[in-house]
Amino acid sequence: MEDVCKLKWRKTSLSDLEMLQDCACHNEFFANNYGAVNSVLYEKKFNSHIALENGWVFEKYFDDGKTIYSFPHKIDSDKSGIKNALEMMCESERNGDGYLTFQNITADEKDMLAELFPDAKIISTPESGDYIYLTKNLAGLEGKKYSKKRNHIHQFQNKHSDYTFEPLNESNFDSVREVEEKWLEENADFARTTGTLADLEAEREIIFYALENFEAFSNTCGMTGGLLYISGEPVAFCIASILSGRVTDVHFEKCLSPYARDGGYAIINNEFSKTVQTEFINREEDLGVEGLRKAKLSYYPEQVLEKYMVEIN
Repeated sequence: MEDVCKLKWRKTSLSDLEMLQDCACHNEFFANNYGAVNSVLYEKKFNSHIALENGWVFEKYFDDGKTIYSFPHKIDSDKSGIKNALEMMCESERNGDGYLTFQNITADEKDMLAELFPDAKIISTPESGDYIYLTKNLAGLEGKKYSKKRNHIHQFQNKHSDYTFEPLNESNFDSVREVEEKWLEENADFARTTGTLADLEAEREIIFYALENFEAFSNTCGMTGGLLYISGEPVAFCIASILSGRVTDVHFEKCLSPYARDGGYAIINNEFSKTVQTEFINREEDLGVEGLRKAKLSYYPEQVLEKYMVEIN
């Protein structure tokens, strides 16, 4: 009997950026969880690991005491060996109770897993679906359906006529940090009551890590973003990167509450979208938060990318 090939796992790091970006671009990913930047950034929160075998990229992370796996991908996008790659992964990683859990699986990937493992348990996870927009729609806000957005922006412009927008660069990193600290302070009490404060604090550290390593992320993955100022004071920011050749992924978007009520999110969304060069913008998932879902739907996504959890016994 042949020995099972055991995958050699290690923590995902900045040194993996170029390889992961090549994989994302060759595979033309739209799902944000397969983006190089997210794979590296969220090692800080989920202790993400990576393994490479015969040109295949395997990823796993740890959440609430569980080991979670991503769907494997070939760096050069050749899918002809996917059956062997999945079988190797399952034989290598199947745990003591016999289960292997995949999350953030797209519809096509779910179908492949179901075909290979007919007894797999498949669960739809709409809270994880990515909102994909045409960049020209977010930048132009043209047509009747966007009239409320245009009105919201005009109201903001009338109230804050001295607002300015700046592309993210080394000179305004401190402004990002300032907004993030104030935003966290605004949301801390509610987060304590819901048990999510640790998540928000981890997100702050991830944002700061992105800024500390901005040059690496920018050179390899086109990291970009923007700052919104009112009377010279920073009130909102966003951070994004190139997910693949056709898609820009917005990782973070924060606006201080007094200006959010006035339309600050609409402004920074619109201003940043005007700078994006890709055809599509991925504004990531709604996390099952009703208000966030409504806000994302109000921009009329071209697609909400369905995702699933697949459990293999």
